[in-house]
Amino acid sequence: LPDETAEEVGNPDLKAERAMYAVVGLKQQFSDVFSFDLQFFTKELDSLVSTVPFDFENPDQAPYDNEGSGSVIGAELLARLATARFNAWLTYSLSKSVRTDRPGEPERLFSYDQTHVLSFVSSVIIGAGWKSGLRMRYSTGNPFTPLTTGYYDATNDVYIPRPAGSPLSARLEDFFSLDVRVSKEFRFEDWLLEAYLEVNNATNREN
Repeated sequence: LPDETAEEVGNPDLKAERAMYAVVGLKQQFSDVFSFDLQFFTKELDSLVSTVPFDFENPDQAPYDNEGSGSVIGAELLARLATARFNAWLTYSLSKSVRTDRPGEPERLFSYDQTHVLSFVSSVIIGAGWKSGLRMRYSTGNPFTPLTTGYYDATNDVYIPRPAGSPLSARLEDFFSLDVRVSKEFRFEDWLLEAYLEVNNATNREN
């Protein structure tokens, strides 16, 4: 990021982060209308940018280096059903993404780790130009670091938060959203017009 490589507040000598990944999968077409795709994946990351602990004896040291590492492992399933009037696909992924900020430090979850991600999309042609569909999305909540009552630093006029647990040890509530749509297509000789009504987050879920 720009601030990480800036002359005054970062380390302009940072190297590029690196990742090596592998994917193996199986795809099967059962008929003209149904198919599925199963993939397993893994990723190894190194040279990740990490924050350097402040050293009072060496205050001019660079605040960032490339000592971080990480890994990702998981699987994803895609199933699809397609006919002349109906189309639907379902995807589900199961994964775990972890990071180690510095050698010797404990492993932690990645900030955007989502254990379960499920999506379902479908549409059906009703006839006479009418079409309806829906989209459902679900995912595990992202990790965050819980906080407890902090304290006020009067010298610097700032409030200092205090963690109530280890970094990224708690999760936000799971995410869920259901969107529905109905459309009508009007065909003319040289052009067409489509009008639609779409309701996002139809269940009024507070994510």
